[in-house]
This record gives sequence, C-alpha cells and structure tokens, in this order.
Amino acid sequence: MLDFERLTLANASGFKSLFTHTYSRLCDYVFGTLLMWRDMWPTYVAAYEGMLFIRIGISDGKHAYMLPIAGDLVHAIGVLDSHYPGEKLFYNIPKDGVEVLKRRFGNADVTAIDLGGDYIYEAAPMASLAGRKLGGQRNHRNYFERTWKHHFEEITSANVNDVKAFIERKPIPGSSELFAEGNCKTLEVLDNLDIYNVSTLALYAEDHVIGFTFGTLLEDTLYVTVEQADRDYRGVYPMLTSAFVSKHIDRGAVFVNREDDLGNEGLHRAKLAWNPCEIVERFSVSV
Repeated sequence: MLDFERLTLANASGFKSLFTHTYSRLCDYVFGTLLMWRDMWPTYVAAYEGMLFIRIGISDGKHAYMLPIAGDLVHAIGVLDSHYPGEKLFYNIPKDGVEVLKRRFGNADVTAIDLGGDYIYEAAPMASLAGRKLGGQRNHRNYFERTWKHHFEEITSANVNDVKAFIERKPIPGSSELFAEGNCKTLEVLDNLDIYNVSTLALYAEDHVIGFTFGTLLEDTLYVTVEQADRDYRGVYPMLTSAFVSKHIDRGAVFVNREDDLGNEGLHRAKLAWNPCEIVERFSVSV
C-alpha cells in the first residue's frame, strides 16, 4: 500500500522537491498552496518511486485523490489503482485530467466544483499595464507613483515584523471559514519563510508597509497565493501587482495564476478587472 502521511510543517520539506509541475495551471498542485490549505482540507501525501500521491479530506468525512504529480500521469494513476482498487473519488481535477481518468476507468461521474476556477493572466501586460484593457489599472498606478514616496523590499527576517504590523493594522475582512483560515495561514507563512520558500514582495510608503504579496514561480507560471494592501492608498494594488509580476518576467513567467474568487462577488469583479485570458475550472470525478 502507498504510505500516506498527514502533511505538516515538520515533514513538508521532505516532499517539496516532488512538486515539479502542475496541471492546466491549477494552483492546487503547487507546494505552497497545498501546504497553506492542509488543515482546511486535511491533506495526506505519499512518495513512491519519484511520484507524489495526494489525498485530501472533503465534506462528510470522505476523502478524495488529486492527480499524482509524476512524469507519466497514466502510469501513476495505474499505480494508485493497483494499491487502492475499486471505487474512488478524485478532486481538483482539470478538464484534461478528467479525460485521462475517463480513459483509464471508463464510467465516470463528473461534477464541477462550485468554488469557481483559477483566473489566469498573461504576465507581460500585467507587468507593464500596457494596452487599453488595463488602462484603468495603469492610471491608478501612475497616480500612486506621483503621490507617495515608496519603495519595495523582499520579505525577510529583518522586516517581517513590518508586514505583521500591517496585517494587525489592516486585517482582511471576511466572515467565512475560508477567509479566517487564509488569514491564519498567511501569518504561518511569514513565520516559516524557509519552509514555504515563496517569492515575496512588500511595498512601503511613508516608512511603513502598505501592502505585500507572495507566491511561487513554477515552470512558466507565477502563482500568486496572497496579496494584501491598504486601499486608502489609491493605486496600491496595481502598483504592487505589476511590480511583483515584473520581478518574475526575466525568470520565465509567461502566465500569472491569481487563484479562484472563493465564491466572493467582490473578488470576482476584482479579478475580472485584470482581463484574464482563461479561467481554469476544477472538477470532482467519481470512478
């Protein structure tokens, strides 16, 4: 049997190297994202012959498998099926993965996951804010640049308390369990930057942090996990977003994943305002 164990901060570093790619640019297969949400959806991982198998807890005490992260997905699914034959539920599966599962198992019950899809953007326009469709964002950024003396810093042990002070001063509102867990785990990331190994950026104005972001560059896609800023500073979000994406253009970023909208209408409108080139859906598949 595959030796699944609960993913924790203590053992996470041992699995980090196996997160070599994702599917259809879904953020669920990125190390930092999976680690952040490991308690909201209890997460178990198993390493086997260079492949990574992922099992998560979902509603009603059920568990489901994600796609194995492996060089040969068809072979890896066969390995999983040989260890756990019979009926199975797969979760966080992109369209291409649905087709792979259908070919492997034949009959499959496919359901769209209602949290919504991941918003994907072209990196170059997001970095430069060029073009008519991003004109509003560009105008806000230009206003910010004209109005406030500012600078950027990567988040390190030397300035992490500045970021925490900003979070305490400007907590992100949200009554849902998802928002509460996200806020809690953001602090965990800041306390464990060495384990999460994310790329970071903090924006300062008037000698204090007014926004910060962090994420992961994997293959050709920058996955933005958290982005928070003080809206009292007009243009702060376009300023922070464009700078963070620009930082990764020369490192190979072609696309940007800004994750889903958690079913929140405000987030939905904000993400559409950045002109996504694709919204990647998730599915559950019972086989």
